[in-house]
Amino acid sequence: MATRLLGADAATVADAYRLLLRDLVNVFDMDTCFLRHNDAAADATVMVAEWPPRSFVPDPDPLGVVRFADADPVFAVTRTQTQVQIYRPSDQPEDYRERIEEGSGVPATTVVTVPLLGAGKTLGVLGFVCFEDREWTPDELAAVTAVGAMLAQVQRRVAAENELRNTAMYDELTGLLNRHGLGEHLAELVDAGSTVGILFVDIDRLAALNDFLGHRMGDQFLRTVAQRLRARLPDNDVVARLGGDEFVVVLGGTPSADVVAARAEAVRALVAEPMVIGDDRVTRTASIGVSVGTGDPSELLRQADQAALQVKSAGGNAVVLYSDAIAASNDLRNDIELTLGWAIAHDKLILHFQPEVDLRTGTVVAVEALVRWPHPTRGLLGPDVFVPIADASNLAADLGRWVIDAACRAYVGWREKTGRTDLVLRINISPVHLAVTGFARGVQRVLDHYGIPARLVCLELSEVAVVDSVAGSGAALMALREIGVLTAIDHFGVGYSSLLHLKRLPLDVLKIDRHFTDGLGIEGDDRALVSAMIGLATSLRLDVVANGVETTRAARMLVASGCHRAQGHAICPPVDDDAFTALLVDGSPLIDLLAD
Repeated sequence: MATRLLGADAATVADAYRLLLRDLVNVFDMDTCFLRHNDAAADATVMVAEWPPRSFVPDPDPLGVVRFADADPVFAVTRTQTQVQIYRPSDQPEDYRERIEEGSGVPATTVVTVPLLGAGKTLGVLGFVCFEDREWTPDELAAVTAVGAMLAQVQRRVAAENELRNTAMYDELTGLLNRHGLGEHLAELVDAGSTVGILFVDIDRLAALNDFLGHRMGDQFLRTVAQRLRARLPDNDVVARLGGDEFVVVLGGTPSADVVAARAEAVRALVAEPMVIGDDRVTRTASIGVSVGTGDPSELLRQADQAALQVKSAGGNAVVLYSDAIAASNDLRNDIELTLGWAIAHDKLILHFQPEVDLRTGTVVAVEALVRWPHPTRGLLGPDVFVPIADASNLAADLGRWVIDAACRAYVGWREKTGRTDLVLRINISPVHLAVTGFARGVQRVLDHYGIPARLVCLELSEVAVVDSVAGSGAALMALREIGVLTAIDHFGVGYSSLLHLKRLPLDVLKIDRHFTDGLGIEGDDRALVSAMIGLATSLRLDVVANGVETTRAARMLVASGCHRAQGHAICPPVDDDAFTALLVDGSPLIDLLAD
């Protein structure tokens, strides 16, 4: 008996309790035995096990959970009982006899309750019931007291195991399942083989909230989101927090794709509802990926995660269902993450070069270096495909250093073959690379190595990147100005930068985005916007260059508006090193606005 009981753990203790009570009924010739634990949180005594099981249990069960505030004297004393108590029929209060008769159908009983004591408090009681008047010997009472001590020991150990399990299974901040707990739930779904719907919920821009209000307020925001999810989603939905800003909802039942999509939209709206944290009114949105299917739930979770990543990269605050297109995109991403570092280290990238001309003469005055990757299985990849992945996978600095070195090496070749010593070399820079400590010193070393004057090199940073990190960009750009390197803000007009940003940042060139030059000659609003941008650049003493010039008509309008430098397919598309060298050697104008 003792071996079975003391060997029980959290998973087997319920069976061990029942078997123990069965043995106690037989040993002491009892009609029934019961075990009750005290629940401090509920301030109640709770039935844990009984033997034999009652043939009929009323609903609600008057013996199941008995709150001490409502208890009769016999149950009330178990809250703090420290000694064995014997209740013979003549000693029992009337309300206790009525409760027992209602729960068991037995009108008169002899009851012995043995306290389970531990850590200076009463943990519960072991009870013995005889359906007649019965005396107990001192030896019997000593024996059941010893059993009570064993039960108290087991209860404390199992409680400790459950606490450890809860720590392992539940998120400390929100009380939701954590990653391990979610994994166990998903494992249970594998055997069912039914349709599973999963939402991967990624809170947008939580880091900005933490930076502005502090991590304590950020934690309160996460707790509030968790409370909303628990309170408003169906009871059979399982909610987990994986850490950081990531939540997961596993829909209960066998939901259809429409039901899962509707639930995702409901969760998005739920997260977006304003909440008051301290003295601040806070709103945040969510990027939600959705996956529905009958496959491995863990794989469905991965798919939902990938779908959420797609939403995040597109700006957030949306719901996207996992698809074959997302699968292909993620395959490409994984391929690039695994092989780009090798390609950089083994000089497997190439540069193409797009000329920039003076529209009044058609003469090449600058050239933009554009990185390409001749992928062994995917063909020629443009920078829009792999540069964002490099930024996100700690390869931005390696890639940036390769581009700067390769562009400067090519520049020296043009200088030697053409004698041009006035050509400006423009190189795109990732904001991640720009933020690397000592970036300007690294650029200076490369220029010194190749003997290129700093005034002939212009590093270009996208407007969006500048706006997202004005303080960090400003310091790095100032360091570049100190060594004489020019800087440009590229894709101007799409990043919503303020005039104050442009005034504060040490910039030399403003490059108008192709979205505005595309419509010149077609859209009247575009002409007005471009004229305004040119005027702005002039007032800030910035040179202005137009990107994406596709027609000679657009080029003429630029000149008429005061912009004299441009690049685009109407002038010359990006070409390889040999073609650009030939173009320089030829020296012919690349565009003639005087021609019909």
